[in-house]
Amino acid sequence: MITAVVFIAIAIVLVVAVVAYSGRHEYAKRRIRTSFGPEYARVRAEQGGTRAADRELARRNQMHDRLRLEPISANDRDFYATSWQHIRGGFLEDPGVAVTSAAQLLARLLEAKGYPGDDQGEQLALLSVQYGPALADYRQALWVSERLRSDPASMPTEVKREALMQYQTLFEDLLTEPGAVVSRRIKESEVTP
Repeated sequence: MITAVVFIAIAIVLVVAVVAYSGRHEYAKRRIRTSFGPEYARVRAEQGGTRAADRELARRNQMHDRLRLEPISANDRDFYATSWQHIRGGFLEDPGVAVTSAAQLLARLLEAKGYPGDDQGEQLALLSVQYGPALADYRQALWVSERLRSDPASMPTEVKREALMQYQTLFEDLLTEPGAVVSRRIKESEVTP
């Protein structure tokens, strides 16, 4: 009789432990998926399923943790902010040059922070860890920049303006250090040339 009670108690403890572990594991997966924002759906479609996507997101987290990311100094932050204002100011004169310049400035900022620049796909994967919500816009802006290189006349001014705004979202996120006062988001009407 006592042996049966002990076995039942052990079984109950094991079931509770398995349920707790499973719940904690599922919570961690949901937290990671949420932190990647819309990038999660993209990775899931790219990888062909949830399990493969979870493995890829875990890989990205590990690789991101290995990066030696550097904060941007106040002087450098002022330089980048001034450069950005110059790019925005030049949009009316030549929208294509402004978008191309924005892409170059962002590439320089990413390199200064410590993101690798030799493989754009891996750079985007690593950016998704911390900047997942802004990444879809950044990818779209990169696409516009690529099209501008091959055929500048093919892109309407409105598409170029949207690309500049999309670059601006990631640009502001990169310049805002954790714990710092969040930079003022420039409203769409202020970006419109």
